[in-house]
Amino acid sequence: MNNSAKQDSNVTTQQLVTNFKTDLRGLPAATKAVFNVKRNVTELRTLQPATKLMMSLMLLANIVGFVLGRDFSVNGWIGLITGLAVVLNLILVDQGRLTNYSWGILGCAVWLIIAINNRLIGDIASQTFYLIMQFVGIAVWHRKINEQSDTHELASRSFSKLSGVCWLITTIIIYLIVLYFSKRLNGTQIYLDATLLPLGIVGMVLMVYGYRSQWYAWIALDVINVIIWFNQLKGFSPASASMFALQLVMLANGLYGAYLWFYGQSRASTSN
Repeated sequence: MNNSAKQDSNVTTQQLVTNFKTDLRGLPAATKAVFNVKRNVTELRTLQPATKLMMSLMLLANIVGFVLGRDFSVNGWIGLITGLAVVLNLILVDQGRLTNYSWGILGCAVWLIIAINNRLIGDIASQTFYLIMQFVGIAVWHRKINEQSDTHELASRSFSKLSGVCWLITTIIIYLIVLYFSKRLNGTQIYLDATLLPLGIVGMVLMVYGYRSQWYAWIALDVINVIIWFNQLKGFSPASASMFALQLVMLANGLYGAYLWFYGQSRASTSN
């Protein structure tokens, strides 16, 4: 490595360390902003008309799925709460709104309970990871949005093809590791279930740092989740009706979110 490359590497590393320290110091203020009731109401009220329509349809689909499933047990109600929280989280992510994390924390917590009841090892690992990453996302999004002078929505970014290949290899490696442990722990639908954590890790990390390519991971994950919960529904598993309905609306949202981040943002995106 030449001296210039070493200097660039040092600058990059120094910037990462500086950002980490800034994010850590700013986490209390960022968390307060995320759970601010007034900000939550404002960011929902000021969504684009098309996004509001999408949100209404997704919420309705979850409620209809819950009613038709006739699962009014504790697990059934937990499934409904999960669906409603996840819908609001996803809709706010679609438009880069910081308060998505208030609903994301609730959604992850209750989803984790359902995954445990269904013995979905990959899903349990995924939701645990998501829950931790919510707080990382709170700090990073809060800093990045404050650095933007013209908007309160996170601007999307892109990365190189080489970075994409590296993320693909990372996904495959994590999949093989999760598959091994799923077999050892006698998980359910292990070959499909084992994809959830690697896709979730990639999607979540890219989301936290504002990369639009996150949607490739989310859409793939949503398709697999539709298959998993359809199979769970056939076996009359806990909260499976509500969760299957949720997977369908999440897939629809993934396509809508990808459109917004790739084509629908009015602001100029930055490139890494």
